[in-house]
Amino acid sequence: MIRSAARRIMGMVTAILLLSALSGCSRQEPEEKVVIRILYSNNFKRVEELVESVYDDIDLQIEISPYSSEQLRRLDRGVGPELVISPQPDSNLVKKYLLDISDTKASAAYDGTIMNALKLEGKTYLLPLPGVYSGYIVNETLFERAGLAMPANNTELVSALAELKEKGLGLGEDNINFSIMSDYNTSVGMFYVGYMVPDFLGTVEGMKWLADFTDKKAAFTGVWEKSFALSDALVEAGVMDPEAISLQRNSILCHQRLVKGTLAAAFGDSALYYECVADNRKAAEEGTAEAYTYRMYPLLSDEGNEPWFLFSPSALLGVNNAISEEKQNACRRILELLSTPEGQEALQAIDRFYCEGTDESSYDFSVIGTVSRDLLLENFNVRFMETELGNFIADCVAEASGAPIAVVNGGGIRASFYQGVVYGGDIAVVCPFDNQVVVLEMDGQTLWDMLENGLSTCTEEFPGGRFLQVSGLNYIFDSSKPAGNRLVSVTLPDGKALDRNASYQVAVTDYMAGARSYAEGNGDGYTMLNLYDDSVPKGSVTLIKETGLLYRDALALYFERHRDTAVDVQLEGRITDLAQEK
Repeated sequence: MIRSAARRIMGMVTAILLLSALSGCSRQEPEEKVVIRILYSNNFKRVEELVESVYDDIDLQIEISPYSSEQLRRLDRGVGPELVISPQPDSNLVKKYLLDISDTKASAAYDGTIMNALKLEGKTYLLPLPGVYSGYIVNETLFERAGLAMPANNTELVSALAELKEKGLGLGEDNINFSIMSDYNTSVGMFYVGYMVPDFLGTVEGMKWLADFTDKKAAFTGVWEKSFALSDALVEAGVMDPEAISLQRNSILCHQRLVKGTLAAAFGDSALYYECVADNRKAAEEGTAEAYTYRMYPLLSDEGNEPWFLFSPSALLGVNNAISEEKQNACRRILELLSTPEGQEALQAIDRFYCEGTDESSYDFSVIGTVSRDLLLENFNVRFMETELGNFIADCVAEASGAPIAVVNGGGIRASFYQGVVYGGDIAVVCPFDNQVVVLEMDGQTLWDMLENGLSTCTEEFPGGRFLQVSGLNYIFDSSKPAGNRLVSVTLPDGKALDRNASYQVAVTDYMAGARSYAEGNGDGYTMLNLYDDSVPKGSVTLIKETGLLYRDALALYFERHRDTAVDVQLEGRITDLAQEK
């Protein structure tokens, strides 16, 4: 499984070595200022404040979205942002979507070596944001407690982790003590690149291969297969979970577990290291965790070469070439500001952006249907409110499963549908996870508890993915109330109140029902639906059927059955938050 995941991201290795995917977003434009938009994974607040304090004619708008898999699609549809942020964009896509900014002061503000590496045919399209180091974050205290020296090579690393496991040190409830920082493909790709650095890419032979690869005179075949040796050894030793790496279950919560001492080591970056140090100190002071010391440890050699840290820009910044001249000029001014010491200081908050690459050639462009208008995922809306997109997907699940009620967890929805043609590849991007739809019979009280759990992470800061979009029922809640007491009422489509003693058939996913266990946040806390996890008490539910369908299968079936009708979904008052009406 880990090899399969690794081969999927081998395209990302190319991206890390050369350049990979672009990004975009869309917002309505105010008339009084020039609106410049950015799609990013956090609020970008310091940059926004800096730009708007210096330029009173620019309105910098940031749409928060971690779902980078739809970024290229937005640009391709002409709804991309003015400023494009991406970790390692592909050279062909750079020339297709980005503006030549060689003539800007910003281009001359960076070190010549860095800029030369980013140039394409002598032109500058991208500027680097602040960089981060990548290597291993190691809980040094646990190694000392076990009487283990720090490993000098990869074999010793695997052996040390295995010995720590035998001693019960650095283990979580999943019984593993090593993982990779992120569930995004770039971080996994960095891990495989990192393995090859000390003994190949850092050698004369490796540098020659890289030059030949850049000139399309060399290939990965016969060279990079050895990069899987370390991950295979970690899996065989039982210290790394391959399903978490290959997105078959939730990713390991590296930051939280390193802070609590339930992870002995992780592949990650310097930002993660500093966060762990600071947060463990705070947790130790509060008495919620033991005090630990951590070390940022390099990538190791198996052949006696010097160990290495990887260093790379956290992301690259460019200008959308399809925008107006007025907007282009505004973007140039922003780039020049960000190239100053003040701008670089603001950008230090942005050093953990990693996103998935998009292999354009593998995208399924077969036409499967149409939508009459945009069904948008933006600013986490599927995680705290009724949405047209959520209504549509929930209705598709209900129709495909034959259940009168269907619920769809907002975290399983990762992209938008845009007005016009829908391609086969679109549904895989909108619903990328491989969780099977199952139909359960439950009493009304269990259904109520299920909905209440979905509201438990409904916060303004970063709403959790367990929030439920629904079909076949309506519910009212109050997000201002404490978690566990937010659900106010549940009614059926005919207006009748939910009978807590009656039985209902509901389509959910096997993920919610514990098929991947409830460890590491899997199952999103829906233990009242537990059908599969033997380590958790069974829920008061009965399995009616396993449909064998994924969310995207339900979407495909809907488009097939309604091929001649454009999707036109409305808001219907299925979900109401009283706190938003006060």
